[in-house]
Formats: sequence, structure tokens, C-alpha cells
Amino acid sequence: MLLAAVGVAVSASSTLAVNFCQSNKDRNCFTGSFGLVDIPGDASHKLLKADFGYVDLNGVGWQTNKETKTDGASIPPLLQPFVGSPWEDGYIRAAVIHDWYCDRHVRTWKETHRVFYDTMLASGLEKPKAKLLFYAVYAFGPRWGYLVPGEKCAAGKNCIQMTGKDAAFVQLPGELADQSSAGELKAIKATIDLKERSGDALTLDELMAIADEAHPKQTLRDQRPAGGDEITK
Repeated sequence: MLLAAVGVAVSASSTLAVNFCQSNKDRNCFTGSFGLVDIPGDASHKLLKADFGYVDLNGVGWQTNKETKTDGASIPPLLQPFVGSPWEDGYIRAAVIHDWYCDRHVRTWKETHRVFYDTMLASGLEKPKAKLLFYAVYAFGPRWGYLVPGEKCAAGKNCIQMTGKDAAFVQLPGELADQSSAGELKAIKATIDLKERSGDALTLDELMAIADEAHPKQTLRDQRPAGGDEITK
């Protein structure tokens, strides 16, 4: 229904070149192995077959773990026309890692959304689509203030995570379920595509500035409130 409303066609992804780390000095690459296992009687979810992580351009590791339950890309209605299948090859690795860290708050929301973009590129997704999806999660996705202490993990020497939750998918805020913003994403998609073709591609900083102007946000706390356990979102 939304696909017809915004008039955006999404084709199935072809086989993509996925970048895996070959040594502990490599950057912008995945660690471990990626695979999904069906859950009998549950067609909407799968389990990760092995520990799987990513080392970003700064050597920082991000990891999700074997037997983590995932619903794939957790695609809310606003993003469905731009994403395709929740198990799309160019998106699924990025989605699993992004959802894990959105739900656990061991790194800042800006770092977490940025790694979503980087992992899509490392999965072989084309830049215009990766930029559009980055804009969507930056403008409409979850934000949080103070951080939860992390635990060391295997995806690089600077890897941290927190394993105190069972699911790798997160309940996204209402903005991502509100189809009224589909027109904004369609316009952003057209701008991204035009700028890419002209050789004057929009940077992530420029996309964030557009989103910040269109969607001013309240200032988030960077310290945990005294005596409070709740997470600021």
C-alpha cells in the first residue's frame, strides 16, 4: 500500500561483494561468519548461526552473538518501500548489528546510526540507497542519552557490547511507523540520486544537517539520573 503511495520501486538485490576481515589490522570489514537458521514454527524470526561482528574505519568493533533471535530488518511501514525484503542481502548484516546496539545503548546513538551506514557499504549495498536508509534512521530512528557500561567482545580489540537482552531487534519509535513522512523520504531519495549523478554527492554531515533542521530534537542527558535506572530515549 505504501509502495503504491510513494511510487518507489525496489528490486531484489543481486549477489553482493561482502567485505570480511582477513587480519586483525583490517578495517571496514566483518568478523566471524554470517548465517541464519530457521526457527521451527516461527516464520518471522531466525537465529544467528555464529558470532558475527564488524570492525569500523577507526578499528572499533561491533558484535552480535550466536543464537541471537532476529526478525531481519525490522522494517517499519515508513521504510518498507525503500528496503524491500527484511532479509535482503545488502541490508541484513547492517540491520542485525544496528538493532543490537540500538537496543543496548553501549555506544552513542550517532555512532550507532553511522555504523549502520558503514556496514551497509561493507555488505556491498550501493551508496545512494545506504544514504537514504541512513537518513531515515537518523531523522526518525531511536536516540538515547547516557550510556550503559559495555563488556568486551571478540570483534576487534576495541569491541564492546552488552549481552543482557535476548533479542537483537528493537521497538522503533512512532515516527518510523508514521506513513505521513513517506513524501519526505521520497524527496530525499530524489535529491540523493540527483547529487550522486552530478558528481556532487551529499555527505553524511550534509544529510544530518538536513535532518536536524527538519526534525529538531530535545537535548538528551549524557549522565544517568541519580537513582534512576531508565534509559533516556
